[in-house]
Amino acid sequence: MPTTLRCPACSAPLEVPAQHAAVSRCPYCGVGVLLSERPQGTHAATNDPHADSIAEVVRILQSGHLIQAVKLYRERFGVGLKEAKDAVDQIAAGQPAGTVPHRSGGTGFGVGCAVMILLVIVGAVLIWRSSPAVERTSASPVAQESREPADAVSPGPAAPPALADEVLRFGSEGTGAGRFTDARGVAVDGAGRIYVAEYQGGRVQVFDSAGAFVTQWMADPKMPLVDLEADRGGTVYVVQYGRIRRYEGATGTLLGELPRPERMISYSDIALALDGTMWAVAGTSLIAHLGRDGAVRRTIDLRQAVGEDASPERVAVAGTGDVYVLDRWSDEVYHLAPDGRFVDRFGGPGDGPESTPSPEGIAIDARGRVLVSDLGRGIRVFDASGHYVGEFGGQEVVFGLAVTDRDEVIAAFRNRYQVVKFRLSP
Repeated sequence: MPTTLRCPACSAPLEVPAQHAAVSRCPYCGVGVLLSERPQGTHAATNDPHADSIAEVVRILQSGHLIQAVKLYRERFGVGLKEAKDAVDQIAAGQPAGTVPHRSGGTGFGVGCAVMILLVIVGAVLIWRSSPAVERTSASPVAQESREPADAVSPGPAAPPALADEVLRFGSEGTGAGRFTDARGVAVDGAGRIYVAEYQGGRVQVFDSAGAFVTQWMADPKMPLVDLEADRGGTVYVVQYGRIRRYEGATGTLLGELPRPERMISYSDIALALDGTMWAVAGTSLIAHLGRDGAVRRTIDLRQAVGEDASPERVAVAGTGDVYVLDRWSDEVYHLAPDGRFVDRFGGPGDGPESTPSPEGIAIDARGRVLVSDLGRGIRVFDASGHYVGEFGGQEVVFGLAVTDRDEVIAAFRNRYQVVKFRLSP
């Protein structure tokens, strides 16, 4: 009886390898997966848990909204933009989602006569991924700890200091207190309380600064929760179904919904500025500056600002008022001046340290440095001008990012069902 093969690192569908093959490569995150067989019947095949997500993508495609379908596929499966677009193109062509047609014309994930058990290859060596980004030493303090004997004759140059030290990690898989199923949004308020949101179901859990569970409350349970922000006073802003709603963070009491001009397609991401105003992604190419009351002060057409096609996905604002926009179509970050003028761009596809081939989240630290979570490559750090500074977090799938005034970074390690706090180095 057939079952579905999925990557244990990013949950993407795997193509069935050639008969007797021992290893399969994930076409999305590049992780090498070791395969082993056991006789049929010792493990019951189950239905594909992602079938509902694929069906929803199909419904959006049938309504003629290709971009929204690509965005949904990427959010549901945690894959890169190019991979999501290719998968949606295959769906539109009537092929199975996420598969790569064999040269003989066949496709599929089914396995007859045997059930394949996926085992992640443990360690730093990932088959087929020997890029410089993988070969570099991790920024983790443990990874950089010297193993040389005390009497070594030539210790060599000292390792560069780590950009950030891990100081807290909490969470596990499940639906109980302190457990997560698909946590992608994180936020922190002025008291250090940490808010963690599930993508589906509207569940928001509240933790103290030490990671101890405090309470939970529910936003709209029927709509994906695509962004979560908190101000210093403990008000939480939730983005769902193109709308921004305000909640009392400690209790989940709904405080109201911000107005939304009809000419705006929808809000999909927000960032709070130090003056209490907000910047928001407001449609396929618009960035909006909102007042404290949610009224639109002005809009910026990103395509006009950069002089070419652009599709904003995430936005962050620095203390200087400069705005940084993550474009997942081009995998780049656009730097805008406080008045909306285009300043520069950085990141983009590639394997080099300055590249951001699969960007997901963006935040600004207290020094004005730009932090970008890159799927499978942890968190990359750039200075305010877009020059690469370093990275930390290891080769992890990181989604949401939040930064505190105390030089702490809160990150959602979605595939590990954990939230990690880092302290940035001076």
